[in-house]
Amino acid sequence: MEDKPLDIDGVFRYLQSDLRKVERALVSNLKSPVSLIPIVGKHITLSGGKRFRPAVLLLSAEACGYKGARRTVMAVVTEYMHTATLLHDDVVDLGSVRRGRPSANVVFGNSVSILVGDFLFARASQLMTGDGDIDVLGIYARTLVSLSEGEVLQLMKSSDPGITEKDYLRVVYNKTASLIAAASETGAVLAGAGEPFRGRMYEFGKSVGIAFQLMDDILDYTGTEKQLGKPPRQDLREGKVTLPLIHALREAGPADRKAAATLLGRGKCSEREISFLARFVEKNGGIGYTARTARFYVNRGKRFLAGLPESRARAALLTLSDYIVSRTH
Repeated sequence: MEDKPLDIDGVFRYLQSDLRKVERALVSNLKSPVSLIPIVGKHITLSGGKRFRPAVLLLSAEACGYKGARRTVMAVVTEYMHTATLLHDDVVDLGSVRRGRPSANVVFGNSVSILVGDFLFARASQLMTGDGDIDVLGIYARTLVSLSEGEVLQLMKSSDPGITEKDYLRVVYNKTASLIAAASETGAVLAGAGEPFRGRMYEFGKSVGIAFQLMDDILDYTGTEKQLGKPPRQDLREGKVTLPLIHALREAGPADRKAAATLLGRGKCSEREISFLARFVEKNGGIGYTARTARFYVNRGKRFLAGLPESRARAALLTLSDYIVSRTH
């Protein structure tokens, strides 16, 4: 079947039936005799979001030739691992709002959030063990290491005004892109694809995953609270140096660079200082540079899809890729 152009709403309409199965499985696999676990799990799992990672997995598997029931299981594994990282992130970052609602650590406390995150990682492992595919287990074991390394690397590097773009992109790969790459590569494994296809799908997911996070970096500066589901400029409030700021520091004159670095070195900025840093980023081209870099990675990712046969699933993956750099939330 030839690729047919789809818009992003068309992609999610195309996936509607499959995503409904994923939603049901997300809820059913939260069951536990410990009553607080499903309560907290549902608070974060059902709080919204487009299910980008499950969509990548579902479409990657179909584009490689597999439409069976294992797609649902692995989509749940991927979303549980993502959700677990959100629970842990909000504790580490002292987050208070997630997708427009009070974050789980605010509602239930830090200890509960961490432990339910651990439960989701464990449930994901249980689902993979039940599936029994050693290749899939290897992919997600590797990814869990990357996610953990990314958290520690972010703590080490993200508040450092001297962080390089290379170091920052390493954080982005570990924290965000590694799981999207896992979802995409797993789709190829479910289809029984050989190493060349697995490698292509991994690289596709890695590239669009990096672009996804870079767009989040931009939206933190340009989005509204309604669009983001949390206050804008949250990264600056948390002292995080992301790519827009890295580029601005690199391009600024000595006096402005010193003023910005001094503020960042304090760790905690006032709202007036946050506004100064946001203007500093805009003045020195940080937003435009990050948008161009995100587009570079999207285009790189799309090239890895060229070896797949034409299909609605491949067309949807291409649309999903372009959506990354046009989204507003």
